Amino acid sequence: MPSIKMKTHKGLKKRFKVSATGKVMHKPCGSSHLNSHKSGKQIRRLRRKKALKIGADAQRIRRALQKREVITARAPRPEAISIAPPAATEPSNPSPSA
Repeated sequence: MPSIKMKTHKGLKKRFKVSATGKVMHKPCGSSHLNSHKSGKQIRRLRRKKALKIGADAQRIRRALQKREVITARAPRPEAISIAPPAATEPSNPSPSA
């Protein structure tokens, strides 16, 4: 097992998200406070997440957010033991003896 593992950068994890297609999405600046003088159109536009435009920055953030999966060798799992009910000595539905 390698001694050095790549860790996720927690600060970037809170601010960026990598989409399924690989785009790096982020919340734009200017949407947290001092919104009273901004138009409704601008406020609605600032609610949406934006894709990072600069490819080099996106690649750097994608690399900092990637997780490294370490595959460890585990002992084989014991098979589930099926316990059969004890065999009945006499039939469960006795026929009437007449």
